[in-house]
Amino acid sequence: KSAFVVVGTPGQQRAMRKLKYHEQKLLKKVNFFDWKDTDKNKRENEILKKFHIQDREDLTKYRALSSKLRQLVTHLRKMPSGDADRITMTEVLMEKLYSMGLIKSKTSLEEALVVPASRFAGRRLSTVLTDMKFCEDHAQAVLWVKQGHFRLGPDIVSNPALHVTREMQDQLQW
Repeated sequence: KSAFVVVGTPGQQRAMRKLKYHEQKLLKKVNFFDWKDTDKNKRENEILKKFHIQDREDLTKYRALSSKLRQLVTHLRKMPSGDADRITMTEVLMEKLYSMGLIKSKTSLEEALVVPASRFAGRRLSTVLTDMKFCEDHAQAVLWVKQGHFRLGPDIVSNPALHVTREMQDQLQW
């Protein structure tokens, strides 16, 4: 195992030099994914552990979706309340979010405003299987899904990150 470090000026082609022995020893214990001690990283690590998410990019995508959803709801709220387009778009959005399992009721647009990224993580296949008592914990659910123990209708599912809607939840079986 040889490690390299970047040298050179920003405008040039960067060359790598081999790390010295003491540099390698020092960097062995550094976790570059969790090196900043911020509340965001702590919260992110808690969510990754809680839902047993193996790919950090999934959580980033959930955050992006949550942000886009918040922007959309804010834009809808700025429209006049009696506008026919606003009413139709709000009904369509609320129906979609309800069927995806992200909100509990279709009554208020305020509920859609505060959909966190963890709500998306809570609708992953592994989490839904744990909630439905198919598995004892998320790690076991991820393992069994990857091994192909579950079906969604007639199809075998092997992706633990699959988003499970309310309709799909009824079709889950061994």
